[in-house]
Amino acid sequence: MKKVIQLNEKNKTLLSDAQKAAIDRGLEDVTNGKLHSHQDVMKETKKHFPHLFNRKD
Repeated sequence: MKKVIQLNEKNKTLLSDAQKAAIDRGLEDVTNGKLHSHQDVMKETKKHFPHLFNRKD
């Protein structure tokens, strides 16, 4: 069976360089106050995708 998770040989982590860069950008946004509340995100999501919130399972 082939390994699904492999270490990045460059920095010996489970993250690729692109993944680490994306996380670092996100942490920088948090540090700089570039945030959205859960309530605001849910409001916008419901506005754009109402069919996902009116389902009857």
